[in-house]
Amino acid sequence: MIGAVIGYASAMSSHLEQQAKKSLGQHFLRDFSAIRRIVSAIPEGATAIEIGPGPGALTESLLKRVSHLTVIEMDNRFAAQWQGEAEENPALSVIHGDVMQELDGAIVSCAPQWIAGNLPYNISGPLTAKLAGFSLSGGMVLMYQREVAERIASEPGSKVYGGLSVLVRHYYDVRRLLTLPPGAFSPPPKVHSAVILMTPHGKTPPCSYESLQKAVRQGFAHRRKTIANNFRGDLSAEQFESIGIDPRKRPEQLDYDAWSRITLALSRRD
Repeated sequence: MIGAVIGYASAMSSHLEQQAKKSLGQHFLRDFSAIRRIVSAIPEGATAIEIGPGPGALTESLLKRVSHLTVIEMDNRFAAQWQGEAEENPALSVIHGDVMQELDGAIVSCAPQWIAGNLPYNISGPLTAKLAGFSLSGGMVLMYQREVAERIASEPGSKVYGGLSVLVRHYYDVRRLLTLPPGAFSPPPKVHSAVILMTPHGKTPPCSYESLQKAVRQGFAHRRKTIANNFRGDLSAEQFESIGIDPRKRPEQLDYDAWSRITLALSRRD
C-alpha cells in the first residue's frame, strides 16, 4: 500500500511538472495537508474567488466547502478545463483572463467574501497591492514566496518592512498561516513558500487606499533617506512634528497609523 501511494504521488508530480508554464510563474501545490489548512481557513458556505486555480489542487476542496466559487485563470488549458466543469456545476463560475485586468470586475460582479490562491510568483507584489485595496467581509488566504510573505507580515523596524507591509493593513490584520518547502510543489521552486491569512480589522480607515498608496510609494522610494528627505518640498520637519512623527525617522520605522497621518497631511496640502 505504501509503495502504491508513493507511486501515485510520483506520477502526479511528474504530470504537474509537464503542465507547468515557467512564463506564467506556475508551481502547483501538491501537499494535501497544506491544502486542508488553506481551505479550512475559509468558513463553510462562504462565497469566494480563487486566483489561478491551475489543475485544481485547492479548487476541488474549495468547491466542497463554499457556496459559490469564481476562478480567474489565464492559462487557456486550465480555463477550458474549469469552463467544462462549470457547465455541470452551478456553484462554479470561470473568468478566463489576466487577473490584473479581471480582478476589479470580478469583485464587483461576484461580491466575494473571501479570496484565495497560490499567487503567480512573477506578479505577486503588484497583485497584492491591488488586492489590499478591496475590503472583503471575510478576508484572504494567499500563498507567496517566503521572502514576499515575510515582507507582507513584517512589523515596523524590520529590514524587510516596506510598502506592502503598510498597504495590507489598510483593511486587514495579517498573520502567517504556514510555511512550505519547495517539495510541496511541482515543479519545486527554488525557494520556500508561505501562506498569509488576512482578516478584516473592522476599523474605518482614516484615508483612501489610493491616497495611501501614493504616499507609501513616495515615502519608500529611498529607504536609506529620512522621511523628511523623502517628502522634501511636500511636508516640512515642523509639519511632521505636528502630526506626531519624528522627521529623522526612516520609512521602515513608521507603522500604518503614522503612514495614514502622512497621507492626510499630504491631502490637506493638496
